[in-house]
Amino acid sequence: MKTLCRSSIATGYLVVTMLGVSLCAREALAAQAGVSMSPGRPAVRMLVTDPGPIGINTTTALFSQVAIGGGYKTVFTLLNTGGTDLSGILILTAGNGSPMHVTFTDPPAAPATGSSVDIGPIRSGGTKFITASPVNPGDATVTGWARVESSGGTVGGVGTFELTQAGKLTTIAGVLAGGTTNVATVPIDNNEALNRFTGYAIANPSSQNINVKIVVVDVNGSTVHTLNLPQLNPLGPGQQIARFLHQDLSSLLTFQGSMVLIGQAGSQFSVVALVVDQGLITAVPVIPSKAPGIN
Repeated sequence: MKTLCRSSIATGYLVVTMLGVSLCAREALAAQAGVSMSPGRPAVRMLVTDPGPIGINTTTALFSQVAIGGGYKTVFTLLNTGGTDLSGILILTAGNGSPMHVTFTDPPAAPATGSSVDIGPIRSGGTKFITASPVNPGDATVTGWARVESSGGTVGGVGTFELTQAGKLTTIAGVLAGGTTNVATVPIDNNEALNRFTGYAIANPSSQNINVKIVVVDVNGSTVHTLNLPQLNPLGPGQQIARFLHQDLSSLLTFQGSMVLIGQAGSQFSVVALVVDQGLITAVPVIPSKAPGIN
C-alpha cells in the first residue's frame, strides 16, 4: 500500500476436515444413536469425532496482512485447541509472491532469519508466540501475508501489528486468522474531514490466477460503483494487495455504505479490513456473505 497523502499515518500501510467414515450417512447416524438398522443384530453405540488435520501438513490458518519494517513488526499468537499436539510451520510471503525474509523471535530459541519458521510442537491447549521483525532495524516497510501449514491438533491464531515510532508504540491492532472465501462484505465509514479511512488486504493463497470484483454499495443497498481493478484482475498465485478504498476511487474519501468483494468464477481469496482513524489502526469485521441482489 502506498503512502496516504491525506492521512496522518506516515507509512499508510494496512496492517489485517472431517475424517471420512465408510458407513452410509443413515447407518452412521443410527449407530451413533444406538439403533440397530438390521433386525436381530445388537445396537452399536459409536461416537464420530473430528481429529483435525491428519498426516502431512495442510494449510490450516491464513493471515491476509503482515507488515514488517518501517517501525512495524507482527506478532503471531498461535493456539492449539485440539486434543493432540500440533506441529507445522509459519510461512511469510511478500505481496509480489516472493518469500518475505524476516527475523523470527520465538523464545527460548535464538532468533532466526528466513521466510518460514517451525511452530511445533504446540501441546493440546498450548500457545506459541512468534514475533516477525525486519532483518535490519532500518529496513523499509514490506507488506504481505502469512499461512500456517500444520498437522495434528486444531490451530487458531491472531496476527498483531505494532507500529513503533521514535521508540514509542503508537498503534496496535490484532486480526484473527481465517480461511478463504468467495465473497466478503466490509462496512465503510470514510470521512476525509475526520481523517478516517477504510482499507483492505486481499491475498491469493492458491497456485492459480484469481479475479476479484469490488462492488460499492450505499447505505440504502444500491450499487453506486463497480470496480474491476487491474491489481485484482488478475491477482497472481501467492500475491497480495493492500489498499485504501479511496485510492481506487477518490470520490470515496467521504462515504458511508459497504464494499463487496466477489471472486469471479468461484475464485477463493483471503481478506482482512482495517480502519485508520487519525493514525490509529482498528480491525473491522469482514462478513463472508453478500446480499443476493449484489453481483
